[in-house]
Amino acid sequence: MRTALRIPMLISWLTILWVLLWGHVTIANVLGGFVVAVAVVLFAGRDSASLRSTYFRPWWALRYVLHVMWQLLTANLRLAYEILTPGDTTFTAIIAVKIRGGSDSVVNLVANSITLTPGTMTIDVRRPEPTASDDDDSELTEGATLYIHGMFMADIEQVRHDVLQLEALALHAFGTKAEYERALSDVVAHESMLSTPETPTPEDGR
Repeated sequence: MRTALRIPMLISWLTILWVLLWGHVTIANVLGGFVVAVAVVLFAGRDSASLRSTYFRPWWALRYVLHVMWQLLTANLRLAYEILTPGDTTFTAIIAVKIRGGSDSVVNLVANSITLTPGTMTIDVRRPEPTASDDDDSELTEGATLYIHGMFMADIEQVRHDVLQLEALALHAFGTKAEYERALSDVVAHESMLSTPETPTPEDGR
């Protein structure tokens, strides 16, 4: 995407994230989000990395928004069920998830989307320390590690898989083809680590 379109798109996405954070669309929320987005863009420092070309695929961007909205809905329902029913099925933990990363914008988008989802929060994002020999595009290949706190972490590998899927979808919308393919390969490779239901045996029915 041309640099001239980057700032308007950044403002648009920050406004959308603000509205998602509030949970409902109103004129006040949209205007408030727009004002906050403009303020962030104006006052946040923009280095050479933030001015790199941005990829934008409208269909996959829409798919990403719909995916996040679905996660918000299911997470709210799960949290409401936990509150309204007796017993405690929560399993809190902090886990590290290594992602391919792509640009800082994609990393921040994924991290903030996780934080928006009730019951989960990105508490830290770390990239490898740059060295003198690193070029300007090293951040695009070295990846990042997200540290995520969650209330329902009984199946840690499933949570990691969900994060990898979210990142792959974000890179499909805003990353290069190579970045998306690397992220997708991580999703496929991680599927072998997911727990599968045990096949019942004749003894189980006795």
